[in-house]
Amino acid sequence: MNKNLYRIVFNKARGMLMVVADIARSGRAGSARASAPGRLPRQLHGKISAISFSLWLAMGVIHPAQANIVADAGAPKNQQPTVMQSANGTPQVNIQTPSAAGVSRNTYSQFDVNQQGAILNNSHKKRAEPAGRHGGGKSLAGERRSEGHS
Repeated sequence: MNKNLYRIVFNKARGMLMVVADIARSGRAGSARASAPGRLPRQLHGKISAISFSLWLAMGVIHPAQANIVADAGAPKNQQPTVMQSANGTPQVNIQTPSAAGVSRNTYSQFDVNQQGAILNNSHKKRAEPAGRHGGGKSLAGERRSEGHS
C-alpha cells in the first residue's frame, strides 16, 4: 500500500534530514511542530516519488543509511580500535590493549553492524580462528589479564 511513499524527518541525533518509510513511527507521540522559529521542523509532512527520492539522493540532499563501524578519530589513540576487513569481507574490529586494571576502552563514532555481522577480536596471536581465519590484534600483545571477570 505505501510501497513508494516516504517522509522526510529531521534526525536530531545525526543533525540531518533523513528519508523514512511513510509507515515509520517516531519514538514519541508528538506532532511535527518546529521547536523554535527559524529551525527545521521535526517532521516534514509530504510524500515524494521514487524519482524525486533518487534525484535527492544523487544530489546529496539526503544521505543513505550505511552499516559501518568507524573508530572515533577525536578520541585518544589508546581508545581507537583498528577496523579492517577480514579475508571473507566481514568487518573486523581489533580492540585496544587493556589498561593495568584490565579494561580496554574503545571509542566509536559509528557502530552499525549489517547482516553479515562483525568480528570483535581481542586475540594477540598472529592467527586466530573464531569466525574463520583472520589476523590477530597487534595492540593486545603483552596484555595484562585481570583476576576477575567483567
